Amino acid sequence: MEKAKREKIIKILLVLTAACSALLRLYYIYYTPSWRRQHDVIGFGAEEGQAAFIEFFHQGHLLIDFDPRLRWGFFQPPLHHMIAAAWVRLLEFFGVAYNAACEHVQVLTFVYSLITLFFAYLIFKHMGLYGESLLISFAIAAVHPGFILMSGSVNNDMLAIMFTVMAVYYGMKWYDTPSWTYTVILALTIGAGMMTKLSAALAAPAIAFIFAVKCIQGGIKTFVQYMTKFVVFGFVCGPIALWSPIRNYILFGVPINYTPEVGEEINASVLARIFDIRCTIPYVSRIRNGDPYDEFNMFLGMMKTSLFGDENFAYAMAEAGHSGTGAMLMTIFGWLLLISGSVLAAVCFYCTVRVLISGKYIPSPVTRLYIAVLYSVSVFMYISFMFKAPYYSSMDFRYVLYLIPVQALTAGLYIRESGAVERRTFILLTGMFVFVTFVLYTMLGRVR
Repeated sequence: MEKAKREKIIKILLVLTAACSALLRLYYIYYTPSWRRQHDVIGFGAEEGQAAFIEFFHQGHLLIDFDPRLRWGFFQPPLHHMIAAAWVRLLEFFGVAYNAACEHVQVLTFVYSLITLFFAYLIFKHMGLYGESLLISFAIAAVHPGFILMSGSVNNDMLAIMFTVMAVYYGMKWYDTPSWTYTVILALTIGAGMMTKLSAALAAPAIAFIFAVKCIQGGIKTFVQYMTKFVVFGFVCGPIALWSPIRNYILFGVPINYTPEVGEEINASVLARIFDIRCTIPYVSRIRNGDPYDEFNMFLGMMKTSLFGDENFAYAMAEAGHSGTGAMLMTIFGWLLLISGSVLAAVCFYCTVRVLISGKYIPSPVTRLYIAVLYSVSVFMYISFMFKAPYYSSMDFRYVLYLIPVQALTAGLYIRESGAVERRTFILLTGMFVFVTFVLYTMLGRVR
């Protein structure tokens, strides 16, 4: 009876966590206009940026008929922008004014964020999490500030993250049940993710790994069977994923992996980017805000952007007319979130390493390697990008935000096998992180 009662309490807490995270995201969208805390968007009515790209399709254009490098943001694959343009048209059909319909593009990204959370939950259940371990993993994924920020975004990041998390889940399902249905679904998720943003291809090496394992495991007979599925996967995924960049390359000579230079250039040595750990404020340090330097330490940069984006909430609060108590509270809770988030991230990283090198937590070596390939490739490419594109914006954690459910998963797997003291400590740490996030992002509603 005690066990049944405990399971019931866990289910109630899971539902409450999901509901509260959805309400917090909705509130964030309510007080965040479509031009604020965005990336490459600029704003509706501008001639450039991803909002302008949405308007391009809203105006009735089917495909770009000019070099996309001539207009900022137009080089991106167009799936999100096409869906957003159709959504704006639909709202107008039902009598919503154009400007209001543009603001409601955030409804789409809100839905994408909830779908992402749902698939994170499916991953946790598939990997055998239950009870407190499931609740901890779900709470981290549900309330992480990165997903709050992306739920109010207008650009293509949230949709790409959604498809990537879906691909991670369907990769696990395919390995357990390599049916034609899962083969096609997996191809569609990877293809649609890359049609949204090419960085969704970072999930592809892990998928290729499990295909290769299946081909090798069963000998010649199954090799032919699985190779056939792999070929079909390529025929379905490839055209969906690459038609836009290939078209731009053929017609306008745009490199397939074209990425424009963006933001302030970082003038710091490799050693300084690793070991210079100055942290005078909890938010990202920017000269334009009156700070002494632009943030360039890659570890602090990825941590701060994952929690706050690139905005100083205390500075924004002061600009909104709350320069006294409001700005002070933003600074205090900013420090609390940075500290609790950094400690939680360090602990989750430790859990990731322990889980991936020990068969105690994931008995299947293939599943362990599947997660390890996904995680290591993503981290390697993210860090490489920071150094190859030495600009402030390249540190933004949104590029690999889909790793939050992965790290939450490994934390849950570690906790599942841990003792009572470790479990309670993790609950306390996660509770602090969740509480501070709720307070900070609720207070941020004072900034309009």
